[in-house]
Amino acid sequence: MTIFNKCILIISLIGWTVFSSEYLCAQTEEIFQQKEAETNRFFEKAHGALDEALEVFDAQESLPGEDDLAFYDYFSRTQESEESKIEGYLDAAAGALGISSISDRRNRISDIRGEIKATREELTVYQRKIISAPVKSYNPLVVTESGYQKKIDAANEKILLLEEQIDEQKVQLVKELQRIGMKLDAEKIDMLLESITGDEFVRVSIIFDNAKAFALELEKLTEQTGEDLEAAKKYYGVYLMLLKTVERLQNKFVENVDDVYYPKLDEFAEKATHNIAEAKKAINAGADARVLENNIDSNQLTFDAAQSYKQVLAQQKHQMMVANLECKKSILTAANTYKTVALSKDVASLLATSRRAFDSISNLAVPDLRPFENVKMREAFGKLTQELRK
Repeated sequence: MTIFNKCILIISLIGWTVFSSEYLCAQTEEIFQQKEAETNRFFEKAHGALDEALEVFDAQESLPGEDDLAFYDYFSRTQESEESKIEGYLDAAAGALGISSISDRRNRISDIRGEIKATREELTVYQRKIISAPVKSYNPLVVTESGYQKKIDAANEKILLLEEQIDEQKVQLVKELQRIGMKLDAEKIDMLLESITGDEFVRVSIIFDNAKAFALELEKLTEQTGEDLEAAKKYYGVYLMLLKTVERLQNKFVENVDDVYYPKLDEFAEKATHNIAEAKKAINAGADARVLENNIDSNQLTFDAAQSYKQVLAQQKHQMMVANLECKKSILTAANTYKTVALSKDVASLLATSRRAFDSISNLAVPDLRPFENVKMREAFGKLTQELRK
Protein backbone atom coordinates (compact mmCIF):
# COMPACT_ATOMS: atom_id res chain seq x y z
CA MET A 1 0.00 0.00 0.00
CA THR A 2 1.39 3.37 -1.02
CA ILE A 3 1.81 6.30 1.38
CA PHE A 4 -1.05 8.06 -0.39
CA ASN A 5 -3.43 5.12 0.01
CA LYS A 6 -2.53 4.74 3.66
CA CYS A 7 -3.35 8.39 4.20
CA ILE A 8 -6.75 8.03 2.52
CA LEU A 9 -7.60 4.96 4.60
CA ILE A 10 -6.67 6.61 7.90
CA ILE A 11 -8.46 9.83 7.12
CA SER A 12 -11.64 8.09 5.98
CA LEU A 13 -11.81 6.25 9.29
CA ILE A 14 -12.06 9.50 11.20
CA GLY A 15 -14.67 10.95 8.84
CA TRP A 16 -12.80 13.78 7.15
CA THR A 17 -13.97 15.22 3.84
CA VAL A 18 -12.38 14.13 0.55
CA PHE A 19 -10.93 17.58 0.10
CA SER A 20 -9.21 17.61 3.49
CA SER A 21 -8.03 14.04 2.94
CA GLU A 22 -6.33 14.90 -0.32
CA TYR A 23 -4.82 18.02 1.22
CA LEU A 24 -3.37 16.14 4.20
CA CYS A 25 -1.97 13.38 2.00
CA ALA A 26 -0.42 15.95 -0.29
CA GLN A 27 1.22 17.52 2.78
CA THR A 28 2.44 14.10 3.97
CA GLU A 29 3.80 13.27 0.53
CA GLU A 30 5.50 16.67 0.36
CA ILE A 31 7.20 16.10 3.74
CA PHE A 32 8.29 12.62 2.63
CA GLN A 33 9.76 13.96 -0.61
CA GLN A 34 11.49 16.79 1.25
CA LYS A 35 13.10 14.32 3.66
CA GLU A 36 14.16 12.08 0.78
CA ALA A 37 15.72 15.04 -1.02
CA GLU A 38 17.55 16.02 2.18
CA THR A 39 18.92 12.48 2.55
CA ASN A 40 20.12 12.46 -1.05
CA ARG A 41 22.18 15.57 -0.36
CA PHE A 42 24.39 13.95 2.27
CA PHE A 43 24.10 10.16 1.95
CA GLU A 44 26.86 9.32 -0.55
CA LYS A 45 29.38 11.76 0.92
CA ALA A 46 28.73 10.54 4.47
CA HIS A 47 28.83 6.89 3.40
CA GLY A 48 32.20 7.38 1.69
CA ALA A 49 33.77 8.91 4.81
CA LEU A 50 32.31 6.24 7.12
CA ASP A 51 33.45 3.47 4.76
CA GLU A 52 37.00 4.84 4.84
CA ALA A 53 36.84 4.97 8.64
CA LEU A 54 35.70 1.34 8.70
CA GLU A 55 38.65 0.19 6.57
CA VAL A 56 41.10 1.80 9.00
CA PHE A 57 39.11 0.40 11.95
CA ASP A 58 39.35 -3.14 10.51
CA ALA A 59 43.12 -2.86 9.99
CA GLN A 60 43.72 -1.18 13.35
CA GLU A 61 43.16 -4.30 15.47
CA SER A 62 46.13 -6.16 13.94
CA LEU A 63 48.57 -3.28 14.54
CA PRO A 64 50.83 -2.97 17.61
CA GLY A 65 50.28 -0.38 20.30
CA GLU A 66 52.85 2.38 20.82
CA ASP A 67 54.14 0.61 23.93
CA ASP A 68 54.85 -2.52 21.86
CA LEU A 69 57.17 -0.78 19.37
CA ALA A 70 60.93 -0.99 19.62
CA PHE A 71 62.53 2.27 20.76
CA TYR A 72 64.12 2.81 17.29
CA ASP A 73 60.92 2.13 15.35
CA TYR A 74 59.43 5.59 14.85
CA PHE A 75 57.56 5.21 11.59
CA SER A 76 55.47 2.08 11.97
CA ARG A 77 51.71 2.41 12.12
CA THR A 78 50.21 1.81 15.53
CA GLN A 79 46.70 1.51 16.89
CA GLU A 80 47.03 5.02 18.29
CA SER A 81 48.22 6.58 15.00
CA GLU A 82 45.37 4.93 13.10
CA GLU A 83 42.86 6.23 15.64
CA SER A 84 43.61 9.80 14.55
CA LYS A 85 42.89 8.79 10.94
CA ILE A 86 39.56 7.31 11.98
CA GLU A 87 38.71 10.52 13.82
CA GLY A 88 39.48 12.52 10.66
CA TYR A 89 37.06 10.40 8.62
CA LEU A 90 34.42 10.66 11.35
CA ASP A 91 34.75 14.45 11.30
CA ALA A 92 34.30 14.38 7.51
CA ALA A 93 31.19 12.24 7.96
CA ALA A 94 29.83 14.70 10.53
CA GLY A 95 30.39 17.50 8.05
CA ALA A 96 28.37 15.64 5.43
CA LEU A 97 25.61 14.77 7.90
CA GLY A 98 25.37 18.44 8.82
CA ILE A 99 24.10 19.27 5.33
CA SER A 100 20.52 20.43 5.73
CA SER A 101 18.06 23.16 4.79
CA ILE A 102 18.23 24.12 8.47
CA SER A 103 21.97 24.69 8.17
CA ASP A 104 21.35 26.71 5.02
CA ARG A 105 18.81 28.84 6.87
CA ARG A 106 21.12 29.38 9.86
CA ASN A 107 23.89 30.45 7.49
CA ARG A 108 21.49 32.85 5.75
CA ILE A 109 20.54 34.44 9.09
CA SER A 110 24.22 34.75 9.96
CA ASP A 111 24.94 36.38 6.58
CA ILE A 112 22.08 38.87 7.03
CA ARG A 113 23.33 39.74 10.50
CA GLY A 114 26.75 40.35 8.97
CA GLU A 115 25.14 42.71 6.43
CA ILE A 116 23.37 44.56 9.24
CA LYS A 117 26.62 44.92 11.18
CA ALA A 118 28.45 46.27 8.11
CA THR A 119 25.60 48.69 7.35
CA ARG A 120 25.59 49.95 10.95
CA GLU A 121 29.33 50.61 10.68
CA GLU A 122 28.73 52.59 7.47
CA LEU A 123 25.92 54.48 9.20
CA THR A 124 28.26 55.47 12.02
CA VAL A 125 30.73 56.87 9.49
CA TYR A 126 28.01 58.87 7.69
CA GLN A 127 26.71 60.28 10.99
CA ARG A 128 30.24 61.40 11.86
CA LYS A 129 31.03 62.90 8.45
CA ILE A 130 27.76 64.84 8.14
CA ILE A 131 28.91 67.05 11.03
CA SER A 132 31.68 68.63 8.96
CA ALA A 133 30.15 68.20 5.48
CA PRO A 134 29.51 71.39 3.48
CA VAL A 135 25.93 72.51 2.92
CA LYS A 136 26.69 73.09 -0.77
CA SER A 137 29.55 72.22 -3.10
CA TYR A 138 30.24 72.60 -6.81
CA ASN A 139 32.74 69.74 -6.69
CA PRO A 140 30.90 66.53 -7.76
CA LEU A 141 33.32 64.42 -5.72
CA VAL A 142 32.46 66.19 -2.45
CA VAL A 143 29.54 64.75 -0.47
CA THR A 144 27.36 67.49 0.98
CA GLU A 145 25.29 67.53 4.13
CA SER A 146 22.16 66.50 2.20
CA GLY A 147 24.17 63.81 0.42
CA TYR A 148 25.19 62.25 3.72
CA GLN A 149 21.60 62.54 4.96
CA LYS A 150 20.46 60.50 1.95
CA LYS A 151 23.11 57.90 2.76
CA ILE A 152 21.95 57.80 6.39
CA ASP A 153 18.31 57.39 5.37
CA ALA A 154 19.22 54.64 2.87
CA ALA A 155 21.30 52.80 5.49
CA ASN A 156 18.48 52.95 8.06
CA GLU A 157 16.00 51.68 5.47
CA LYS A 158 18.34 48.86 4.50
CA ILE A 159 18.72 47.80 8.15
CA LEU A 160 14.93 47.68 8.57
CA LEU A 161 14.55 45.54 5.44
CA LEU A 162 17.32 43.18 6.57
CA GLU A 163 15.74 42.83 10.02
CA GLU A 164 12.44 41.94 8.33
CA GLN A 165 14.29 39.27 6.32
CA ILE A 166 15.70 37.82 9.54
CA ASP A 167 12.21 37.66 11.03
CA GLU A 168 10.98 35.79 7.94
CA GLN A 169 13.93 33.37 8.11
CA LYS A 170 13.24 32.72 11.79
CA VAL A 171 9.60 31.79 11.07
CA GLN A 172 10.79 29.18 8.58
CA LEU A 173 13.55 28.04 10.95
CA VAL A 174 10.98 27.39 13.70
CA LYS A 175 9.03 25.15 11.31
CA GLU A 176 12.12 23.27 10.15
CA LEU A 177 13.39 22.72 13.68
CA GLN A 178 9.98 21.37 14.68
CA ARG A 179 10.38 18.78 11.93
CA ILE A 180 13.43 17.36 13.71
CA GLY A 181 11.82 17.48 17.15
CA MET A 182 12.99 20.88 18.44
CA LYS A 183 9.82 22.73 19.42
CA LEU A 184 10.76 26.39 19.81
CA ASP A 185 8.99 29.70 19.48
CA ALA A 186 10.47 32.89 17.99
CA GLU A 187 11.81 34.09 21.37
CA LYS A 188 13.59 30.80 22.06
CA ILE A 189 15.03 30.85 18.55
CA ASP A 190 16.69 34.16 19.47
CA MET A 191 18.02 32.69 22.69
CA LEU A 192 19.27 29.62 20.85
CA LEU A 193 21.06 31.64 18.18
CA GLU A 194 22.53 34.05 20.75
CA SER A 195 23.90 31.29 22.99
CA ILE A 196 27.45 30.07 22.42
CA THR A 197 26.21 26.46 22.51
CA GLY A 198 23.03 27.17 20.55
CA ASP A 199 24.69 26.68 17.18
CA GLU A 200 26.26 23.44 18.40
CA PHE A 201 22.94 22.14 19.71
CA VAL A 202 21.26 22.88 16.40
CA ARG A 203 24.14 21.31 14.46
CA VAL A 204 24.14 18.18 16.62
CA SER A 205 20.36 17.93 16.33
CA ILE A 206 20.60 18.17 12.53
CA ILE A 207 23.30 15.51 12.43
CA PHE A 208 21.28 13.24 14.74
CA ASP A 209 18.22 13.59 12.53
CA ASN A 210 20.24 12.93 9.36
CA ALA A 211 21.99 10.03 11.08
CA LYS A 212 18.62 8.40 11.76
CA ALA A 213 17.69 8.77 8.09
CA PHE A 214 21.13 7.39 7.14
CA ALA A 215 20.68 4.36 9.43
CA LEU A 216 17.28 3.67 7.88
CA GLU A 217 18.82 3.68 4.40
CA LEU A 218 21.51 1.25 5.59
CA GLU A 219 18.78 -1.04 6.88
CA LYS A 220 17.09 -0.99 3.46
CA LEU A 221 20.37 -1.67 1.69
CA THR A 222 21.11 -4.57 4.05
CA GLU A 223 17.72 -6.11 3.31
CA GLN A 224 18.47 -5.86 -0.42
CA THR A 225 21.76 -7.79 -0.07
CA GLY A 226 19.85 -11.04 0.48
CA GLU A 227 22.41 -13.81 1.09
CA ASP A 228 25.43 -11.56 0.51
CA LEU A 229 26.66 -11.61 4.10
CA GLU A 230 29.89 -9.76 3.30
CA ALA A 231 27.95 -6.79 1.94
CA ALA A 232 25.57 -6.94 4.91
CA LYS A 233 28.52 -6.96 7.28
CA LYS A 234 29.95 -3.92 5.50
CA TYR A 235 26.72 -1.98 5.99
CA TYR A 236 26.63 -2.93 9.66
CA GLY A 237 30.23 -1.75 10.02
CA VAL A 238 29.33 1.59 8.45
CA TYR A 239 26.50 1.83 10.98
CA LEU A 240 29.04 1.24 13.77
CA MET A 241 31.13 4.13 12.41
CA LEU A 242 27.97 6.24 12.36
CA LEU A 243 27.53 5.65 16.09
CA LYS A 244 31.16 6.58 16.65
CA THR A 245 30.57 9.83 14.73
CA VAL A 246 27.70 10.72 17.05
CA GLU A 247 29.78 9.85 20.12
CA ARG A 248 32.61 12.07 18.88
CA LEU A 249 30.23 15.01 18.44
CA GLN A 250 28.92 14.54 21.97
CA ASN A 251 32.43 14.34 23.41
CA LYS A 252 33.47 17.49 21.55
CA PHE A 253 30.50 19.38 22.94
CA VAL A 254 31.38 18.43 26.52
CA GLU A 255 35.07 19.22 25.94
CA ASN A 256 34.24 22.66 24.56
CA VAL A 257 32.17 23.47 27.63
CA ASP A 258 34.87 22.27 30.03
CA ASP A 259 38.02 23.43 28.22
CA VAL A 260 36.90 26.56 26.36
CA TYR A 261 33.69 28.14 27.64
CA TYR A 262 34.05 27.60 31.40
CA PRO A 263 37.62 29.04 31.55
CA LYS A 264 36.64 32.07 29.48
CA LEU A 265 33.58 32.78 31.61
CA ASP A 266 35.68 32.43 34.76
CA GLU A 267 38.14 34.90 33.25
CA PHE A 268 35.35 37.41 32.52
CA ALA A 269 33.97 37.02 36.05
CA GLU A 270 37.44 37.49 37.54
CA LYS A 271 38.02 40.67 35.51
CA ALA A 272 34.64 42.03 36.59
CA THR A 273 35.48 41.31 40.25
CA HIS A 274 38.85 43.03 39.84
CA ASN A 275 37.20 46.09 38.23
CA ILE A 276 34.67 46.32 41.07
CA ALA A 277 37.45 46.22 43.66
CA GLU A 278 39.36 48.93 41.78
CA ALA A 279 36.25 51.13 41.53
CA LYS A 280 35.53 50.83 45.27
CA LYS A 281 39.15 51.70 46.04
CA ALA A 282 38.92 54.74 43.76
CA ILE A 283 35.71 55.89 45.48
CA ASN A 284 37.44 55.69 48.84
CA ALA A 285 40.26 57.79 47.38
CA GLY A 286 37.79 60.54 46.45
CA ALA A 287 37.27 59.86 42.71
CA ASP A 288 33.94 60.52 40.95
CA ALA A 289 31.58 58.28 42.92
CA ARG A 290 28.63 58.60 40.50
CA VAL A 291 30.59 57.33 37.47
CA LEU A 292 32.32 54.64 39.49
CA GLU A 293 29.05 53.38 40.99
CA ASN A 294 27.73 52.95 37.44
CA ASN A 295 30.92 51.06 36.59
CA ILE A 296 30.37 48.80 39.60
CA ASP A 297 26.79 48.07 38.49
CA SER A 298 27.97 47.29 34.96
CA ASN A 299 30.70 44.92 36.17
CA GLN A 300 28.30 43.28 38.62
CA LEU A 301 25.93 42.60 35.71
CA THR A 302 28.78 41.01 33.77
CA PHE A 303 29.70 38.88 36.79
CA ASP A 304 26.07 37.76 37.31
CA ALA A 305 25.65 37.00 33.59
CA ALA A 306 28.83 34.91 33.56
CA GLN A 307 27.65 32.86 36.54
CA SER A 308 24.20 32.40 35.00
CA TYR A 309 25.79 31.44 31.68
CA LYS A 310 27.82 28.74 33.44
CA GLN A 311 24.64 27.30 34.97
CA VAL A 312 23.01 27.13 31.53
CA LEU A 313 26.08 25.42 30.07
CA ALA A 314 26.17 22.97 32.98
CA GLN A 315 22.58 21.91 32.27
CA GLN A 316 23.27 21.51 28.56
CA LYS A 317 26.46 19.59 29.26
CA HIS A 318 24.51 17.24 31.54
CA GLN A 319 21.95 16.62 28.79
CA MET A 320 24.71 15.76 26.34
CA MET A 321 26.51 13.48 28.81
CA VAL A 322 23.32 11.49 29.48
CA ALA A 323 22.87 10.99 25.73
CA ASN A 324 26.56 10.09 25.43
CA LEU A 325 26.27 7.31 28.03
CA GLU A 326 23.49 5.71 25.99
CA CYS A 327 25.52 6.10 22.82
CA LYS A 328 28.54 4.37 24.39
CA LYS A 329 26.33 1.40 25.36
CA SER A 330 25.08 1.13 21.78
CA ILE A 331 28.66 1.25 20.45
CA LEU A 332 29.74 -1.61 22.73
CA THR A 333 26.84 -3.70 21.45
CA ALA A 334 27.35 -2.72 17.80
CA ALA A 335 31.14 -3.32 17.90
CA ASN A 336 30.70 -6.85 19.27
CA THR A 337 27.89 -7.56 16.82
CA TYR A 338 30.01 -6.35 13.90
CA LYS A 339 32.77 -8.81 14.78
CA THR A 340 30.34 -11.71 14.83
CA VAL A 341 27.81 -10.56 12.24
CA ALA A 342 29.16 -12.89 9.53
CA LEU A 343 27.87 -15.81 11.60
CA SER A 344 24.33 -14.51 11.42
CA LYS A 345 21.96 -14.64 8.47
CA ASP A 346 19.62 -12.08 9.97
CA VAL A 347 21.81 -9.02 9.67
CA ALA A 348 18.97 -6.75 8.53
CA SER A 349 16.99 -7.64 11.65
CA LEU A 350 20.01 -6.91 13.83
CA LEU A 351 20.48 -3.55 12.13
CA ALA A 352 16.80 -2.69 12.58
CA THR A 353 17.04 -3.50 16.31
CA SER A 354 20.19 -1.41 16.65
CA ARG A 355 18.65 1.46 14.70
CA ARG A 356 15.68 1.59 17.03
CA ALA A 357 18.08 1.80 19.97
CA PHE A 358 19.91 4.55 18.11
CA ASP A 359 16.63 6.42 17.65
CA SER A 360 16.24 6.61 21.42
CA ILE A 361 19.71 8.08 22.00
CA SER A 362 19.60 10.46 19.06
CA ASN A 363 16.42 12.24 20.10
CA LEU A 364 18.33 15.12 21.58
CA ALA A 365 16.07 17.25 23.74
CA VAL A 366 15.79 20.98 23.23
CA PRO A 367 18.54 22.63 25.27
CA ASP A 368 17.50 24.29 28.50
CA LEU A 369 16.77 27.87 27.49
CA ARG A 370 15.95 29.87 30.57
CA PRO A 371 14.32 33.23 29.80
CA PHE A 372 16.42 36.32 30.33
CA GLU A 373 15.61 38.06 33.60
CA ASN A 374 15.57 41.46 31.90
CA VAL A 375 16.78 43.37 28.86
CA LYS A 376 20.10 44.22 30.51
CA MET A 377 20.79 40.56 31.30
CA ARG A 378 19.97 39.64 27.70
CA GLU A 379 22.40 42.27 26.43
CA ALA A 380 25.04 40.98 28.85
CA PHE A 381 24.53 37.43 27.60
CA GLY A 382 24.87 38.70 24.02
CA LYS A 383 28.15 40.49 24.78
CA LEU A 384 29.55 37.43 26.57
CA THR A 385 28.57 35.23 23.60
CA GLN A 386 30.49 37.55 21.25
CA GLU A 387 33.54 37.35 23.52
CA LEU A 388 33.29 33.56 23.78
CA ARG A 389 33.27 33.27 19.99
CA LYS A 390 36.57 35.15 19.65
